[in-house]
Amino acid sequence: MNRTGRIDRSRPVAMNATFRSEFAQMGAKIPTPGTTEEEDFDPVADCNWDSLMAFLACDTQWRVSGIGMAGLVWIGLDYTACDIVFRRSRFADDLWDDVRVMEEAALPVLNSGDD
Repeated sequence: MNRTGRIDRSRPVAMNATFRSEFAQMGAKIPTPGTTEEEDFDPVADCNWDSLMAFLACDTQWRVSGIGMAGLVWIGLDYTACDIVFRRSRFADDLWDDVRVMEEAALPVLNSGDD
């Protein structure tokens, strides 16, 4: 099994109430099917798969600052460390821009204080 919880990338994951709830928290509306059966759903388009894998490979490289009793402030990815991850994992350089877009989208969520 890989980090996205999938055993076989060629098979979509099942869309269930948990996934619908998580997408709703992000503001995405996923229609509820007319049946009680779970439907197949692929949350990551094939063209974005390598970008997601590169982003997840860098997930331990966040710069975080503690601000006393108030908690943590997520500053951003440590680009030097991510460069090492990219080279060691042999990710294509053109994925870096995608990782930075995901970083920019993640920072407000990480710093929102919501669990």
